[in-house]
Amino acid sequence: MRLIDPYTPVAEPTRLPRRPERDAAGYAAISDYAFLSDCRSSALVSSDGVVEWLCWPRFDSPALFASILDSRQGGSWCIRPVGTFESTRRYLPHTNVVETTFHTQTGTVRLTDWMHAGSRQALCRRLEGLQGSVELELLCDPRPNFNLHGPLDWQQRLGWLVIDLPDGDRLVADGVVAGIEHRTVWAGEAHDFSLGLNRPGPSDLPASLVRTVRRWQRWTTDLRLPAEHAQLVERSALVLKGLQYEPTGAIVAAPTTSLPECLGGTRNWDYRYSWLRDATLTLGALSEVGKHHEAESWLDWLKMITLSTGVEDLQIMYGIGGESELPESQLDHLDGHKGSRPVRVGNDAAAQRQIDTYGELADAIWTVRRNSGDRLNQHRWRLIRALANRAQREWREPDEGIWEVRGDPQHFVYSKVMCWVALDRAVRLAELDGFTDPALEGWDRDRDEIHAQVLDRGYDHELGAFTQYYGSGSLDASNLTLASVGFIAADDPRFVGTVRATQQHLTRGGLVDRYHVQDTDDGFSGQEEGTFSICSLWLASALIAIGDRAGAQEVFDRVWGCANDLGLLAEELTPDGQQLGNYPQAFTHIALIVCAFALADAGDAAA
Repeated sequence: MRLIDPYTPVAEPTRLPRRPERDAAGYAAISDYAFLSDCRSSALVSSDGVVEWLCWPRFDSPALFASILDSRQGGSWCIRPVGTFESTRRYLPHTNVVETTFHTQTGTVRLTDWMHAGSRQALCRRLEGLQGSVELELLCDPRPNFNLHGPLDWQQRLGWLVIDLPDGDRLVADGVVAGIEHRTVWAGEAHDFSLGLNRPGPSDLPASLVRTVRRWQRWTTDLRLPAEHAQLVERSALVLKGLQYEPTGAIVAAPTTSLPECLGGTRNWDYRYSWLRDATLTLGALSEVGKHHEAESWLDWLKMITLSTGVEDLQIMYGIGGESELPESQLDHLDGHKGSRPVRVGNDAAAQRQIDTYGELADAIWTVRRNSGDRLNQHRWRLIRALANRAQREWREPDEGIWEVRGDPQHFVYSKVMCWVALDRAVRLAELDGFTDPALEGWDRDRDEIHAQVLDRGYDHELGAFTQYYGSGSLDASNLTLASVGFIAADDPRFVGTVRATQQHLTRGGLVDRYHVQDTDDGFSGQEEGTFSICSLWLASALIAIGDRAGAQEVFDRVWGCANDLGLLAEELTPDGQQLGNYPQAFTHIALIVCAFALADAGDAAA
């Protein structure tokens, strides 16, 4: 595979100015936002210069700005031209710093947004006049705790505007005024704005910008990138890095809550937590681009959890500080994105049994072990033993599965296969590092039993494919991964049949559904949802595995072609390519990285 240096100049696509669009209720599309991160929290900024999402001090803290979930009363920070305008934007090269240029009939201005890289937490904005003059509307209107307390008044203190928050924290703004301000910016002028938590933002914003740019660029200097789709892979890697909570090493599934899987529907979930499954797949993707420190950091976070709860009692997900209780509730005072209610915080899935998690975690430890070359330490071996023992105890039982169904538990094929993975990796690690254990013989025996049972009960000869769960007669896109985890050979007719059946019966507009909602008791009575981007990319990877690189390329191009102008993707896509669900989504960017490398490897093999 031909690799490219991250700093090799690559021609950026031509971006023509476009007029930002909002619907009659004031909502922008989910795909309209840029993602900012300081690896502790994140913000979303629209293409018309409005910060519409910010949680402080952590990803999972209550929102200060949440107008993406309620355009009337969610709160936002607006810096945008008055009247008609168009905009272009880009990330500064190799960073999570976004630059938006506004074009009006009277002039041009540039707005740069970033989250300060340093001990203090601050959202920083710099406005520069480039040509002529532009009149702008400025309004900083935080609504703490998802606007539970209504708008709060700014107070003037020692030259700063201050809001004392009900939880004891304090917002400190510099460069803004209370209420709406109209300001004309002329060519050559620069105006700086910052919002800090508990203390003022950096006193020198240009220096903060340089520091933040350098921080991100240092991280990207040694990225391993395929020559084709290098920018897409780098952007995905930067998203994944931006979703890791640096103080603990936890990785969130997405930085948002309740962005809908169907506009107007109720499939709205809080993803601001660390699923063990999602995190392990993130580590695999970061490993593809040559980043291994993040894996060690995440495993240290997991070690912290196991030291307090024991390795035998792992949940499927935790708060980013290791919290085990994530009670789910509804914020009924918020309208929801484009009327999609309820808005949820917390996630009751934390209490579910999803036995596939044991295999994903065991596979991640196996991958880290192979990449490092260092013998497994005693703590990780104890964790592997615990995962194998739980898989051995529970694989015969039904569970809620990878898709976290809220209907009756089932004997999901993917869950059984991942229990096989947990036992397989435990046996392999024992052989690799010379561990002896009385349970080894039982693990080996159950591994073979799972394999035989899945082939017997999980494969439907009439359908010509593996099914969602035993006896269901229905497809599930998660079974596209059975060859990649080593459960079955890619050229086995049963796997090839599964890939082709999925391609034929589980796609809309060339994109893949995770399952047929009308055939699955997921607790939502057949309510529609978008296609799942990770499933579409699983199909692309599976097509590569069975030798159909052209088909894989078509699916891959279809998915990444739906990314926004900054290369960002949500969890789901409508058949016509509109983004849905929480955003940006780790699952999607994980699969983009893995699939891009698989395509590059397949191209080398065909050369």
